[in-house]
Amino acid sequence: MAEDPEEREQTVATYGERGNQTVVRKSNELIQNAMYSLTLSQQKLMLHIFAMIKPSDTELPRYEMSIYEFLKLCGVDPHNGSMYNQVKKNISDIANTPVQWIRIEGTQKITMFRWIDGTTIDKRTGKITLTLSPFLKPHLIQLKEFYTTMDVTYIMLMKSQYSVRIYELCKSYQNLYLQNKAKGKPLVWDIDNLRKQVDCTATNWAHIRRTVLDKAKSEINGHTDIIFDYEVYKKAKSKVIEIAVKIEPVAQSEAAQNLTDIASTITKRKKRKVHMPVEDECFDEDSSVMSLGYVSSPETTIPYSFGQKPAELKEEIKVRAEMDRLKTELTAPELEAVHVVINTMANMAGKARGKNTLIDGGDQQFFELMNEIIYECKGLRRWFLGIANRYAKVVIPTAKAKTSPVLYLWKSILEDMDNYQLYTSGAAGEPHPQSTSDEAVYEANFVEADHEEGAGSTLVPQDANTKKSMLQALRRFIDEKELAEKLTSGQKEAYEDILHLCVYFCRRNVKSKDEGMMDGKANMQFLGSLNKCILKYGALTPLLEALAITYDYDTYWKKVNRDDSIRNPKLLFQSEIENSLLMPFSVIENQKAKEQKANPQEFTTDWLSVFDND
Repeated sequence: MAEDPEEREQTVATYGERGNQTVVRKSNELIQNAMYSLTLSQQKLMLHIFAMIKPSDTELPRYEMSIYEFLKLCGVDPHNGSMYNQVKKNISDIANTPVQWIRIEGTQKITMFRWIDGTTIDKRTGKITLTLSPFLKPHLIQLKEFYTTMDVTYIMLMKSQYSVRIYELCKSYQNLYLQNKAKGKPLVWDIDNLRKQVDCTATNWAHIRRTVLDKAKSEINGHTDIIFDYEVYKKAKSKVIEIAVKIEPVAQSEAAQNLTDIASTITKRKKRKVHMPVEDECFDEDSSVMSLGYVSSPETTIPYSFGQKPAELKEEIKVRAEMDRLKTELTAPELEAVHVVINTMANMAGKARGKNTLIDGGDQQFFELMNEIIYECKGLRRWFLGIANRYAKVVIPTAKAKTSPVLYLWKSILEDMDNYQLYTSGAAGEPHPQSTSDEAVYEANFVEADHEEGAGSTLVPQDANTKKSMLQALRRFIDEKELAEKLTSGQKEAYEDILHLCVYFCRRNVKSKDEGMMDGKANMQFLGSLNKCILKYGALTPLLEALAITYDYDTYWKKVNRDDSIRNPKLLFQSEIENSLLMPFSVIENQKAKEQKANPQEFTTDWLSVFDND
């Protein structure tokens, strides 16, 4: 009797046997022609599953792993909530992703498929079995030509879903690039096609450049086995339609060192996570279990997908805020204000405003700002501790008088997350000294009409369109009458030159040095630094005054001209002003310290705040 093909034993790939494999082999067609919309964590999960395929496999194996192993691969804490519900949710999220498309070469046919064909969860044994779509077989099994080999370790620390896709594309096109290079021909990518390949909905070139290409460069170069670069190749009027890309291999020793560095970073991150119960500690030591960046603990970031689940996001924010500790550190009105802020954050996180982008149902700007605080401050507690008093006394009472109180709060929260260092600079996580006073300085800049965000209240990229407009914008935040009364003639001369250098640096675009920092003609590194000064002091006057006194022309030039080691005093002056504009708080506090040195009884500078603010 003939053997039933359906009863033929299928290869089983267990995580214990193959989980430490990191090399993926995919057909170029699957990489270059597939259009899909997987999240960052889902991309990493699928690549790790693909890595469990061996070159000797003749069929797609069934993937078998423990529920614990599956949850760790999904980046979910196995000890947080119902395990089986989490498993079902993560499998459902992947299985129900939008239909995948591949155009069959030489035809008008479009093939549609999904990654997962079937799943079995055995509660008795705690095992989960996955079966991939049969369509994937010719793209993953027994590949002989036109395929790409890559080590998924290189993408494990990437934070952008676009970076993972750009890296895959680069690896698949690398041989073609090297062939073209030998012939003196460029490798050209069509921008519209690239947008589809990486699942980017934006059509604005500046957005694609910053969010997709420049972000990918920063996460690929110096961290993987290739160097990626690009330049504009073809325009249609002012629209960029093609780019020429470079995909250079790095030395084998450098690529190997990058792998070692990534593995070391992953190990360190594991050690920072919440301690596992004794019976599960063996898993935490297993180097083959790679976390994809999400567990429910105070110091870990929150996925964009929580923007669709306000109730769950609210609880996640509370975990990062360490509410039990805040209850002992805040007054009742301050604690109530924190709850208002958390409710607002949870309810607005899935509603993109203006030009903001939704990623997995979450407002991109909101999650990036919040997760930066979590990453840098090991949670949100210090930030909430710093803003609580201001929201209780100023922001929430002001919001109640607004026509749109929720939008006012949302705007305030976004600004305060963007400038979190103002509130988290205390040595022990205490509020910034000024966070409980000076209400006028911290009044949120919210315009209820549909005007350009921040216009008039902070410096914006449009201010840098021309030198004249940049100069006028800076002078909006400088009390020149006050400076005229305070400064000496030498200091006034210094002030005029320093002001024009501010204009220069706010618009400067020096290749390699300022790459990735430009928005139009605006250098966002300097605009951002000056805006922090405006938010803290309400003006740029304290900064310009401190700089004018420090570089008093009656004393400064005499000093540098007498120093034989200084060959170019003007270049030195420009360099010192450049550094000063990037550290405004240190400049101001340093000048205060000099003034107070002559009056010791008035010396009250908090030196910790000087360094932490910058």
